Amino acid sequence: MTKNDLDNLEYAGRIKTQTFKQFQLERLIKDGTVIPASKLKEVQEQELQRIRDFEEASIDDERHRRTAIVAPKDKLNNLPLTRERFEK
Repeated sequence: MTKNDLDNLEYAGRIKTQTFKQFQLERLIKDGTVIPASKLKEVQEQELQRIRDFEEASIDDERHRRTAIVAPKDKLNNLPLTRERFEK
């Protein structure tokens, strides 16, 4: 992916998905297993934290796209010199 590929992306808002309880219920039915309530609470907290982190990252990314300064074209065309490996 290049920066040009990402230029036309737009933030679309929250992704609507099933609730945590619906997901866990489907998982229990599919696997046929039982999860202790304490473990279920831990998993729920991790999932909520993951959702919060994703939303914060998407907002930060959107803010960065609005405020980022594009490098001047002459700087992009004149990249720094690189050293070549010394051969004996």
